[in-house]
Amino acid sequence: MSFLLDVRIAHIIGVVLQWGFLMAFLYSLVSSINSRFKALVILSSIMAISYFPGVLFNYQTITYLDLAILDAITIVVLIIAQHFYIKEKTVAFMYLMLGLSINMCFALGMYIDSYILHNYTYWWLWGLYSSVVSISDLSMILVLFINKDFLKIIYFKNLIYSFFAKKQQ
Repeated sequence: MSFLLDVRIAHIIGVVLQWGFLMAFLYSLVSSINSRFKALVILSSIMAISYFPGVLFNYQTITYLDLAILDAITIVVLIIAQHFYIKEKTVAFMYLMLGLSINMCFALGMYIDSYILHNYTYWWLWGLYSSVVSISDLSMILVLFINKDFLKIIYFKNLIYSFFAKKQQ
């Protein structure tokens, strides 16, 4: 999986992800023309705008800290949009929050490994980072199209919450 860390491959992946979020936005826009449910349009537009700089990045100069900060800003914007504009509970919002949080944590881990600990030799964290972040990004794109709990993340969250709620009684 070290090929995912190559600068040329990273740029291609960034373009594909931007295209995916743009297509999710266009699909949700067209799907919601005669509907009052506009949550996916708002969420997908935020994600498309957030991932747009990825097309312009110089992957030889950008740091993992920059990527983590961009994810953190996107999380804040999503929370503000959810609170003030969307109001409906959506599966997509939960998946986006989880996906961006995972991406941010891995980017911070890679930043610490590369820029603070000065580790420049390939090891398993680098392969895990590229794989998990790619899968997370693709999952976020997919959930913007279908708005379903296809990985059963919300189901397991509710199961765990109900388990602990029963123990407290």
